[in-house]
Amino acid sequence: MMEDILNTARSLIELAIAEDIGPGDATSEAVLPVGLELHGRIVAKSVGVVAGLPVAEAAFSRVDSDLRFTYHVQDGVRVEPGDLVAEVTGPGRGMLAAERIALNFLQRLSGIATLTRAFVDAVAGTGAVILDTRKTHPGYRLLEKYAVRMGGGRNHRMSLHDMMMVKDNHIDAAGGITAAVERARAGYPDLPIEVEVRNLDELRQALPLDVDRILLDNMSLDEMREAVEIAAGLTPLEASGNVNLETIAAIAATGVDYISVGALTHSAPALDLSMKISNLQSLISDLKSQLGDSLVILGHHYQKDGVIQFADFRGDSLKLARDAANCREAKYIVFCGVHFMAETAAILAQPGQTVLIPDREAGCPLAEMADLEDVEQAWAELGQAMDVEREVTPITYVNSSAALKAFCGRHGGLVCTSSNAQAVLTWALERRPRVLFFPDQHLGRNTAKKMGIPLAEMLLWNPSRPFGGQEAVILQKARILLWRGFCNTHQRFHPQHVTAWREREPDIHIIVHPECPMEVVDLADEAGSTAYIIRQVEESPPGAKWAIGTEFNLVNRLAEEHPEQLIVSLSPAPSYCRTMNLITVEKLARVLEGLARGEIINPVTVPPDVARDARVALERMLEI
Repeated sequence: MMEDILNTARSLIELAIAEDIGPGDATSEAVLPVGLELHGRIVAKSVGVVAGLPVAEAAFSRVDSDLRFTYHVQDGVRVEPGDLVAEVTGPGRGMLAAERIALNFLQRLSGIATLTRAFVDAVAGTGAVILDTRKTHPGYRLLEKYAVRMGGGRNHRMSLHDMMMVKDNHIDAAGGITAAVERARAGYPDLPIEVEVRNLDELRQALPLDVDRILLDNMSLDEMREAVEIAAGLTPLEASGNVNLETIAAIAATGVDYISVGALTHSAPALDLSMKISNLQSLISDLKSQLGDSLVILGHHYQKDGVIQFADFRGDSLKLARDAANCREAKYIVFCGVHFMAETAAILAQPGQTVLIPDREAGCPLAEMADLEDVEQAWAELGQAMDVEREVTPITYVNSSAALKAFCGRHGGLVCTSSNAQAVLTWALERRPRVLFFPDQHLGRNTAKKMGIPLAEMLLWNPSRPFGGQEAVILQKARILLWRGFCNTHQRFHPQHVTAWREREPDIHIIVHPECPMEVVDLADEAGSTAYIIRQVEESPPGAKWAIGTEFNLVNRLAEEHPEQLIVSLSPAPSYCRTMNLITVEKLARVLEGLARGEIINPVTVPPDVARDARVALERMLEI
């Protein structure tokens, strides 16, 4: 499919070169000497979803084949202002001549993906699917429909030949719905048929005809709700007309199966992107040399390649916790990860050390699903049902605040990571009969199940309900109390992703992170921490095939580092950690520039009493 898209793009690129460059870029040829090498950085200036990077790459390459294009995100990824999208390196004349052509494609397609994502997010949880239409720009259909897919939407028919859509004009010309459908089926018996209906009477006429889909054209919300009741799930229903971001949620709530949105391709504003000539890589390298041994940079495996290349130590949460504790000589620890990781480094840091993070907003949605007030309330409620200090060990996943780590330290509990969760859970159950595990239910459930603990002895604790939504008698029978939290990144993997790869590549090995839902872990060949996944790939022979269910930056990096193996993401849509990707090269450079001039930017601190108790919980973990 990508080759078809690029073939279409190449013809459009030729037209763009003819109209924009013509016989040559007069300004660049006059100003830039032959052979001058430049480094360009394409940066997002607004929030959006990227689409069209392969097309932009093709445009640069067509203008000058010596230009090198480097992706820093993949199509389908959400970006924030300041995020580095791509870099271009090579002859300056060719780069500047191709700049506007490449950006025109990239901004247009990213605008479509961004608008599509807004519609998809607006109907999340309803089951409704967002579809595009044929309202595309001439010549751009393949590209624009690709952008819709990158935004999370689905494509309606590609053109008039691959699906029959019996519309009002066909019906009127044929003398009625039944006649129109019968003629359509007789003419092209192998093509799917969709019928447009304008009212409920026409819907009743269409339902017995066994068509593939029925389009509800410009119906009111009440009519759509009634149409859903009438159809009773026998034929999928598609809504169209008066669809915008203000109305889409209400339309989806009627129960229709599909909603087609012409605006996705005919009215999407371009995403604001720009290309600046700079060389941040050289700047960061120079700053690291200048700061010398006073600086240590820690980088989590989920960081982008552009960032993690500067890490002195890279790893998963467990390894980086140990690295932070062992960085005794450095004055500054810059943590390229999310906030709870930097907090952990600050807790384990030596007196006089300063921990910094390139972006304060790089939090963790999972960590925010459990706060100290809710956990203390749960602890108090458990105390009404049992002798909680003797019978329950609190365990917090490292993806949590310093306050929760301190809570565990005060109450005989400890911290775990995905690497040592089983060892920590074993340690806890040897000392007390029950565990309160927060905030990630999936890691707790998958780990306990792997240890042979039956599901009947695990209960889900809902912090928004008294006693977690459980009865005291039932609580006393449980061994594992699981907090109702989850990782947004790993929650995106589904059982159908596993079955799809099994059908496509029967000999592929499927490995997933234990933060994935149990249904996914059960279907996979194995589950393990980030470090475990990396080790399995590194130890595999050439020709090995992997479908990996974890954050896409890591999957993509493993694929690049091991071209002798087939390494793909388990999910067809890249599963990125949005907050992890808030850390950018620009933000890292800004923090290092501050250190070089004696300014502390984005320090991470933990109150001494919290740090003291949290250190107890962390040191218990590190001793296991």
